[in-house]
Amino acid sequence: MVFKNGMNNSNSNSGLCKLVRGAGIWHFSGFLRSITLWGILLGLGGGCAPGKGTAPFDVDLIPPILRSVQVEDERHVRLEFDEPVMVVPEETELAPSLDVEGTVSQENGVVVAFAENQAVGMPYVLRMGVEDASGNILLLLCEFTGHNPQVPEILINELNPEGSGNNPDCVELRVMSNGNLGGLILRVGTNQRYDGQIRFPALEVMEGDYIVVHTKAEGIPEEVDELGALDASGGLLACDTARDFWMPDSPGLPGTNGAVALYDREGGQILDAVLYSNRTTDTDDERLGWTAAGYDFAQDLAEAEEWGLGEIPGPSDAIAVVDSSATRSLCRMSSPVDTNTKQDWHIVPNSRLSFGEINSDEVYESSN
Repeated sequence: MVFKNGMNNSNSNSGLCKLVRGAGIWHFSGFLRSITLWGILLGLGGGCAPGKGTAPFDVDLIPPILRSVQVEDERHVRLEFDEPVMVVPEETELAPSLDVEGTVSQENGVVVAFAENQAVGMPYVLRMGVEDASGNILLLLCEFTGHNPQVPEILINELNPEGSGNNPDCVELRVMSNGNLGGLILRVGTNQRYDGQIRFPALEVMEGDYIVVHTKAEGIPEEVDELGALDASGGLLACDTARDFWMPDSPGLPGTNGAVALYDREGGQILDAVLYSNRTTDTDDERLGWTAAGYDFAQDLAEAEEWGLGEIPGPSDAIAVVDSSATRSLCRMSSPVDTNTKQDWHIVPNSRLSFGEINSDEVYESSN
């Protein structure tokens, strides 16, 4: 960060933003957070530092802190800070290029207006400088996703976390209303902790469509994202009745304690989620019997009011995966119900997985 008095300090906000310090970029994944480095203040000498036994000097040396970024509509983005700020005009740029019509400071926020509509689902990076009343300047790189006015209703409909070589891990989405996929993000995990994700391109979808996301690809040329013909992709479990997409880096799904979550955009609202486990709840354990990762998933989904009844769910509140296998997938019913509980789900019998097709209502019955 650059101060008008020539001193340097550092502040980090994460989630959607990367803050510039010199030539480098610091990026902290996950939720928005702020870190202030005070060492430079402690190292000040001469007349600037308080003398022994005196009160700390009353000088604001801390730059503004970015709290959130909100895409308001096709032409406006709002950045919220911890204090009133003014924009440094010469520092405002956008990539890919989009003409900035103007900026307006409103209390602790700044609204950036564009001269043309954002492209649906397009990832943009905004470079901006803001200055507080004390002259402290914050330079930041902020990523946001082009406004999507037609986000469809979509359910996570089927998954096989215990995949195999011939039946690798997949997640099926069922489209429940017409809309556009642009900017939607499917994560193996949740915002707080995830192993992989796919950001969907702008693509019109219709009610009744299926989307199969392959999370454990072989990396062969035939594995292509289907933006046109439904039979364009090859690869294991590629389906001619659904749009196939292949998750980058092929993270797979956690086999026994995991979550899958769908968001309307980067940093946006959750559309649907699934939580599963092979454990039972232990109320004497501070993590309720979860693994460390599983507890993070459960906590994140509880805060989003997307799983359970308002409290952090224990493993017994998740879908039990003990009887699942590569061909016994976790499924909703053929006419899906969404109560954000394990009651919406069942395990199908052997070889009844149905990616790209209507789910089977048959329920696997263990011989044990």
